[in-house]
Amino acid sequence: MCHILFVLPVVGLVLFWLLPLEQAMLFYSLILAASGILLWLLWKDFRKPVTAGVEGMIGQKAEVIQNSNATVKVFFKGEIWDAVSQEDLSVGQRVEITRMEGMRLVVRLPNRSSVGAGSENVNTQR
Repeated sequence: MCHILFVLPVVGLVLFWLLPLEQAMLFYSLILAASGILLWLLWKDFRKPVTAGVEGMIGQKAEVIQNSNATVKVFFKGEIWDAVSQEDLSVGQRVEITRMEGMRLVVRLPNRSSVGAGSENVNTQR
């Protein structure tokens, strides 16, 4: 799609051979304006942060739902994940996802300065 937007103004130059100058300038300016607006919208969309996959999980908050002898399980965006942590965790506690090792999340307790921030990132409906 974006390739068409780059080529469209060049192809629009054909209007100057087919139409009188005034009409060609009018149509070509409309083509340029439409291409510019669409390219700006595409550029704006490409600049959004990643929200899917492993990259979108890093830094997000999850909730500990199980902490037994061998396993820790956390709830994140409607899914239950195995997790590991170097800290002692308790059920119901919010943790921050730092990275992923295989199919396990590595989590830690959030910094005190960011405990309240980002709480909207967890969908706790089960």
